[in-house]
Amino acid sequence: MKLKTIILSFVVLVIIGCKQLANTKENVTNSKEEIVQSEKVSDYSIDWVNAINNKNIHAIEKMYASNASMVISVDSILESSSQIATHYGIKKNKIMAIESLFTVEANKKRRITYEIIKYKTEDQKEYIQIVIWKLENGQVIREFEFTERSSPEAKKVGINEIANRRKLWVELCNANNAENLVKQLYSTNTIYFNHKPIIQGLEDVIKEYDYMNNTKYSLNLEPMKLEVVNANFAYEIGQCSGSYNGKYILVWKKQPDGKWKIHIDSNI
Repeated sequence: MKLKTIILSFVVLVIIGCKQLANTKENVTNSKEEIVQSEKVSDYSIDWVNAINNKNIHAIEKMYASNASMVISVDSILESSSQIATHYGIKKNKIMAIESLFTVEANKKRRITYEIIKYKTEDQKEYIQIVIWKLENGQVIREFEFTERSSPEAKKVGINEIANRRKLWVELCNANNAENLVKQLYSTNTIYFNHKPIIQGLEDVIKEYDYMNNTKYSLNLEPMKLEVVNANFAYEIGQCSGSYNGKYILVWKKQPDGKWKIHIDSNI
């Protein structure tokens, strides 16, 4: 009788242990699937996340154009795929969720796309990133990116302030005085990217915009997406019309005096 009791107890323990093991395996599986993604996220964005999470420097490097640009700050700009891969290789926190907030084809012929992406890391911090993708040798790769941490303070930002600054940009541009435009609406170390080495600083951007001094030049900006990231940054993707009919990117940054100025300007 005692032997039967012992055997029965042993069987019960085995069953319980198997159930616990199964539950453990299920939990492990679920934790691996915690990289939440929206339906709109592209396969190449998921590949980018996996490469970063696995610290695969070679894979990360192949996801960028050889001369890709990554703006960390005005004092820290990476301008090669190898530098960018090394930067991500030392990141500690994995990306646990990713979502595409907005994407638009900027140039069909050249297969250039603009996108705003939001992702969350395992330390529960959220970031919003603006990316320029392009097709090169049959592969979609990153050519430019800028990332800022998002915060709830973004909801307090009055977008009318930015709208008024955009309206002033159009007015000053159509007055055909590039110097006045840049000095009033661009930050001191502003960055301009046009699929070539980055141009930085007011004087160099004024030179780049010399064509706006032509009295026949006129332009209008129509925002397609304005994403306020935090109290100091907002991303804008829109459509130009007039003398230039391509898409544009503006990263607005709030200055110490409270005025919004252009931190990054980019077009195709």
